[in-house]
Amino acid sequence: MGTIALINKILFPLSISALFGNSPIINVGEKLVYQASFSGIYAADASLEVIERTVVENDSVYHIKFIAKSRGAFNYIFPINDEINLWIDTKTFLPIKIDEQINEGNFKRSQIIFFDRNDNVALVNNDTLLIKDNTQSPYSLFYFFRTKNFQSYRNQKISLIQNNKTVLLNLKIKENEIVNVPAGKYICTTVSPVRADHKKFKNKAELDIMFSEGVKRHPVKIRLKLKYGYLILKLNQIIN
Repeated sequence: MGTIALINKILFPLSISALFGNSPIINVGEKLVYQASFSGIYAADASLEVIERTVVENDSVYHIKFIAKSRGAFNYIFPINDEINLWIDTKTFLPIKIDEQINEGNFKRSQIIFFDRNDNVALVNNDTLLIKDNTQSPYSLFYFFRTKNFQSYRNQKISLIQNNKTVLLNLKIKENEIVNVPAGKYICTTVSPVRADHKKFKNKAELDIMFSEGVKRHPVKIRLKLKYGYLILKLNQIIN
């Protein structure tokens, strides 16, 4: 299992008007560019981009693309070429469709997931899975919490889809943390999901997502602690 793909094993949902009125948090064309390092080695470049606003199965959605590609010598040691396309509801920020193409070293996976929110089921490569009404994907979490009141999730559980099953998570939340990344210095709120059943994630992974304070709440740093080191994505540039 590759390191970038492990992010897809862990994460969480979103809404906006109560906190920010009609001010748009998510803009079409917004692109967040990251430097990805493993155990201190700059290993890959990654990005999250809002491609367009469109319609999927009669739902108004944002089309979001995540790309990660290895760089330099790391491209020969452990080549990474990942692309995840995600369509999230423009009101709930819950995923409607996910298309994952993961290529990391010898590990490859192609997976398409459709979410039926009316019947609370997900179609995972033609297999049917029962889900909660707020079940998330890892990548929708990066946008879901940009419009949420963090405090309201301190004592709540969220559901995450993970390998043909759902996992319940509790959230640890830390506020007013200073985070330095190539894009600048930010005061952040850190969201750390942990399994509600107290079991360990694969490879003993632990995840922290650090959101900047303010209206936009960009995910400026994503830290994944693994058995043999840290995978860290640091925000390098904000476009649009």
